[in-house]
Amino acid sequence: MERNMWNSNVFMTRQQIRELDRLAIEELGIPGPVLMENAGRGAADLICSLIEDGHAKVAVVAGAGNNGGDGFVVARHLLNRGISTKVFLASAREKIKGDAGLNLMLLEKSGLQTEDVTSNESLSALLTELKHSDVVVDALLGTGLSREVKGHFRDLIEVINSCGKEVVSLDMPSGLDADRGISLGVCVEAGYTVTFGHLKTGLVTYPGAALAGNVHVVDIGVPSGLTDRAGKNGVLLDETGIRSLFNPRAPDAHKGHFGHLLVLAGSMGKTGAAALCGKSAMRSGAGLVTIATTGEAQSVLESKSLETMVDNVIERHDSPLSEKAVKKLEDLMEAKAAFAVGPGLGTSPGISALAMKLIEQAEVPCVVDADGVNILAAQKLDAGSWKFRAPVILTPHPGEMSRLNKQSVRDIQSNRISTAGNFARDRNVIVVLKGANTVIAAPDGEIFVSPTGNPGMASGGSGDVLTGIIGSFLSQGMNPVDAACAGVFLHGLAADSAADRIGETGLVAGNIMEEVPLILREWEQNQNT
Repeated sequence: MERNMWNSNVFMTRQQIRELDRLAIEELGIPGPVLMENAGRGAADLICSLIEDGHAKVAVVAGAGNNGGDGFVVARHLLNRGISTKVFLASAREKIKGDAGLNLMLLEKSGLQTEDVTSNESLSALLTELKHSDVVVDALLGTGLSREVKGHFRDLIEVINSCGKEVVSLDMPSGLDADRGISLGVCVEAGYTVTFGHLKTGLVTYPGAALAGNVHVVDIGVPSGLTDRAGKNGVLLDETGIRSLFNPRAPDAHKGHFGHLLVLAGSMGKTGAAALCGKSAMRSGAGLVTIATTGEAQSVLESKSLETMVDNVIERHDSPLSEKAVKKLEDLMEAKAAFAVGPGLGTSPGISALAMKLIEQAEVPCVVDADGVNILAAQKLDAGSWKFRAPVILTPHPGEMSRLNKQSVRDIQSNRISTAGNFARDRNVIVVLKGANTVIAAPDGEIFVSPTGNPGMASGGSGDVLTGIIGSFLSQGMNPVDAACAGVFLHGLAADSAADRIGETGLVAGNIMEEVPLILREWEQNQNT
C-alpha cells in the first residue's frame, strides 16, 4: 500500500541508488558532474553550519572514486567561503579519473595543493594534521563498497577514528555496508553523515545508524518521479506521517465506536504482562478490552485491571484442552473488533491449542506477541502452511524471530530488513521485528523502519505495552499495516518522552504506557487547531 506522506523519507539499496543515478544521467540527461556539484555544495552548507569560528580548519581525506569527487567539490566550496581547507589524497593522483578527476582539476586550479597520503609513512603526519583541524571530512569510500576494508584504507579509517575531531562523512561512513548497515571490517565513526538524494538502507538500521551519527539528506536535483522508477527499499517513519493516520473523535462518540479488543494472555506468575497489555490498549483509545486468561489467574488479573474486563477460558495454564474451553473461547471471540495473543500466556499444550485456534479462525485482525510467537514457532509450519483468515501481525524480538525462521540471531541482526521482509512475504503476515530501529514488513513487500525508542526499553513488559497499543489501533479500525507502524512509532516516542523525564536506566514499561495518552492528546490538539 503506497503511503505518499512518507515518500520523502524513502531509503534505497546500493543497486537502487545506482539505477537512480543511471536514469538521471542517461535518460534525463543530467550530467554526472552536475549531480556531484549539487551533492558537494549541499555538504559544504552543512559543514559551514558546524563551524562557529571563521578561522576554523577543515581536512578532507579523499579516495579515488565518486566519493572522493564529492570531497573535492566540498573543499572547493569551503575555500570559496574563506575557510582554511586541506585535501589529503588516499589514492595516487593518476588514478583519480572521470567526474572525480574533473573536480580535482578544478580544485587545483582554484589554488589548492593536495597532499599525498598513500604510503604508510604518511599516516603519522596525517594524524597530526587531523588533530589540528576542527572538522574532518571523510570522502574515502562510498555506497559501492561491498567487501571488507583492508590494507592502507583500513589504516586511514583508523587514523580518522583516532583523531578526536568532529567527523563528517559524505554519503556513507567509509567502511559501512550500504545495504546491511554493518561495518566491513572497520568503519568511520561519524558525528554527521551527509547523504545524497535519498537515505541508504545501511543508515537506518543498526549499527549503521549509530556509526553514521546525525544524518542529513541533500537534494541533488533528481526529480521524484525517477525514484519511483528506480524503486525503494523502504520508508523511515516520521511523526508527520504517523499523525496523519489519526482523526479527531466525533462529539457524540461512545465506546462502541472504538472497538472491543480480546486479549488472550496471562497465567499465574505472569499476570502483569496481560494487565500491561490490556491497560495499554485502553490508554491507546480502545473502547472495550476483555482479557481471556486462566481460571487461577482471573482473580489476580481482576485486581490489577480496573478498566478491562477479565474472563477465563481454561482452569490452569497446564490444563488439557477441553470442549468447554474451546466453546468459551469461541463465545468470547464473538463481536470482537480485533485480537491480541501472547503476553504472559505460557506454552503448555492446552493453552497452545487455544491460541492456535484463535489465530487460525480469527476473521478480524490479530496481533501475536511473546508466547503467541513461540507457540507459532513450535508448530514448525512451512511457508505454504501459514493460512489465516484475517491479517496477522507478529511482533518478535530477534530471539523469537530465530525460532520462527530457524536462523541464528546473529544472521537476523546483520540482515534485519531482508529477514523481516522475506518472512512477511513468504508467510503473508505483517512482521514487526523489534529492536533498535524496529522494522515493520508487510506481505506486499512494503518495509518501514521506526527511528523512535531508546535502550531504556530493554526491560520486562515493554513488548506487552506495544502489543496493547497495536491491538487497540486494530480494534479502532485502523488498517493493519498502519496500526503496526503507528503502534511501533508511538511506543518508541512514548519511551523517549519518559526517558527525557526519568532517564533510561530506571525506565519501566509502565512509564511508557503512561506517556501514550499524553502524546495522543498533543496530536489531537494539533488536529483541532
